[in-house]
Amino acid sequence: MNNFNSNAEKQDLLNVVPGDVRDIAANTLITTNLNPNQLPKLLEEALSVAPEGEMRDMLLLSLLTNCAYALPAMRMLHGQPHHTYSADLLTMIVAPAASGKGIMNYGRTLLQAIEGQTGKQVYIPANTSSSALMKMVEVLKGRGIIMATEMDTLTQVLRSAFGKISDIIRCIFEHEAISQLRRKDDEFIEVRDPHISMLLSGTPNQLKPLLNSRENGLMSRFACYVVNSTQDFDDNVWDADIDEGVPHEAVLYDRLSSQLGERYLWMSMAEHECYFYLSAAQRQTIKRMFRSEYDTYSQEFGQMFVSTLKRMPVIMKRIGMILTGLRLDITKPLPERVVCSDEDFETMILIGHKLLMHAAMMYQILPEVKTTEMGEIGSNVLQKQFFKMLPENFSKQDAVKQAQVLGVAARTMERWLAKSIQLFEIERVNQGSYKKLLSKNVSA
Repeated sequence: MNNFNSNAEKQDLLNVVPGDVRDIAANTLITTNLNPNQLPKLLEEALSVAPEGEMRDMLLLSLLTNCAYALPAMRMLHGQPHHTYSADLLTMIVAPAASGKGIMNYGRTLLQAIEGQTGKQVYIPANTSSSALMKMVEVLKGRGIIMATEMDTLTQVLRSAFGKISDIIRCIFEHEAISQLRRKDDEFIEVRDPHISMLLSGTPNQLKPLLNSRENGLMSRFACYVVNSTQDFDDNVWDADIDEGVPHEAVLYDRLSSQLGERYLWMSMAEHECYFYLSAAQRQTIKRMFRSEYDTYSQEFGQMFVSTLKRMPVIMKRIGMILTGLRLDITKPLPERVVCSDEDFETMILIGHKLLMHAAMMYQILPEVKTTEMGEIGSNVLQKQFFKMLPENFSKQDAVKQAQVLGVAARTMERWLAKSIQLFEIERVNQGSYKKLLSKNVSA
């Protein structure tokens, strides 16, 4: 089954251009072009509780991140020399308040059966002390999920525990040993082979202390998603008062949780690991995709974005591994190797395509440490002057004219607009029309 509306749309996945990124309202939704029937049955049913749009996207990313834990035997090789990766995902969602982030908690519900069957604690609390967090990782033998709806809380804990946050995130992503020396009691803790997923969410202001700047390579290790809107008031919330028994969503997720728990036990008891591979044709498709993107995105955003381009294939293949692992027949022995189906490969490419666009948007949120080689955005004074001279309501044409007056390149002006939208300083009213939201910030 094909999840694309046309051959042209399918081809677009192989020809990502930064121009698509400059317009924030461009087609950045994941699930809009994703046919739910093409997903593994469990994901298809789990997604049915979410409305269309960004909330469904957030739920999908939460489901994928949580499902990774239920596939402990899945492995893949990547790079030269080969490095072995598990299915664990690091996911980061940046969104304003009242944007529907709570929908991500459904993903956590999926693992309730595993916790009940095994008696193991799956989730590692982010709102704890640094020593308690490391002790928990040790007790869980390096397997678990860190969920934080306020990412600044985790930022403080990680910085306290390990000093450099980038070091611990890198180790988690690569499954490298993490350690901590507790000076108070001279206790040394080391986890040699961590398999930890992370699902973080927060506002743009909470993002900055974690990643600091564009110069920080942490962002490249995350599947990033940027929410550009808030949710309108939904008066259907009062329908929950109607006495109709157990809500449909609770019944559905209880059943799906049991199914995922059975899959986890089946895979946990296997005597060997299952290695995930791409076919020769699939590898060539990915090569073409990223060969083109490397040049275009690096030219648009500079060398600091290259690390994101290099790690996105790893993230995409992990997503493909999760999709494949959810389709394996648990009535049969776990295979030692499995090749990605064309169906799941198509889905993995589509998701990866959208995530790359969101990574580019998130990149624009982060502050710059230094100017670019051309000095395009080096002057905050010039940027503030640009927005100050624009009216409260302005058009794209107004912005172009003002940029010309100041001698600002069109590409730089577009980047400024995109960044201000991400910082909720201006709002895109409709095509080519904008409104200032925080005049004091954009015109000070």
